[in-house]
Amino acid sequence: WTEDWSRLWPNLFSALRLEKTVYFLVLLLMILIGAFNIISTLIMVVMEKRRDIAILQSMGATRRSIRGIFMIKGCVIGTVGTLLGVLFGYAICLLIERYHFIELPKDVFLISTVPVRIYLGNFALVAVTSFLVCLLASIYPARHAAKLDPVEIIRYE
Repeated sequence: WTEDWSRLWPNLFSALRLEKTVYFLVLLLMILIGAFNIISTLIMVVMEKRRDIAILQSMGATRRSIRGIFMIKGCVIGTVGTLLGVLFGYAICLLIERYHFIELPKDVFLISTVPVRIYLGNFALVAVTSFLVCLLASIYPARHAAKLDPVEIIRYE
């Protein structure tokens, strides 16, 4: 007769499911930290470029175009960060899959290493989520930049 792995080693699979959940939560926390970094970076850029924003507005730039500039800047930061993160993560997964760095005790389990499979759907989900979070993180600084009053800025500069 035959038994499948999930019945033969339920504790291992339960631990792996728990580990996957913890990895997801850690990844989500890292994405949120990245979002706060984007927000703070863009707010600093807005504060440094107040005079430039005021000049653009006095030359006829609309609030929408100013908002668009900072949304694009946030999207560029998010895209570069997401691409680098996905590529780095994929490379690490390939290394783990090929060289089996995660070993299991042979006297406890029938396998010596944790089997690793790369699901591109997981990478796509992380990339899309990261990009959307970056896009959302760009909204507040972009709105703040668009609301600046050029008269007040130029008066005090």
